[in-house]
Amino acid sequence: MPTLYMIQLGGRPKGRLIEQHDIFFGVANQVNELIADINNHWPEVKNKWHIDSYRAISKVDNYAIKLVESNIQAECANDLKLFFINLGGYQQGSFEEFHYKLLIVADSQADAVKQAKQSEFYKQFTFKDTASPFNAASHIDDKFEVDIDDIYNVNDLISNVKIIIEPLARALDKNINVIEDKKYVGYLSIKNLKKLAL
Repeated sequence: MPTLYMIQLGGRPKGRLIEQHDIFFGVANQVNELIADINNHWPEVKNKWHIDSYRAISKVDNYAIKLVESNIQAECANDLKLFFINLGGYQQGSFEEFHYKLLIVADSQADAVKQAKQSEFYKQFTFKDTASPFNAASHIDDKFEVDIDDIYNVNDLISNVKIIIEPLARALDKNINVIEDKKYVGYLSIKNLKKLAL
């Protein structure tokens, strides 16, 4: 059964001093079927990347995530969308930008941003350094050390399918089997990915 995967990739493109990361969204029956799609997504590290973590998405908060073919007229009683948000933040005294990745169900980008501001990461990685000359205007709510680096509607990142979102209670009433998301965290090379049926 086709599943929506969110995959954190690691690789070192030529000329980089440290490992770089990216997020990839893809649809497949198993995560190891996405190797060619990942190579197309990040050609600079073709066949020289690894997975640091992935999530098979079937549920986000109190919502069921369902996939239908993009050419099928699917019944949808709401305007809910699935957003991927990459929060960036700093801690005083640390030479690092920290990131926290969120999947949020909301009816608009503004509502998704509002929800992101309620996350523990947002609250913990906020401080105001009055001595710093780097307070960027793009940061939100004058909380200068936490910003939303990226926000995307996940439907725009995948092809051939569209995402239908239903409140979990309604999905259960329709006897839709909603299982807990399968998650993997840890180094997984392409070689081992090819061997495994994940």
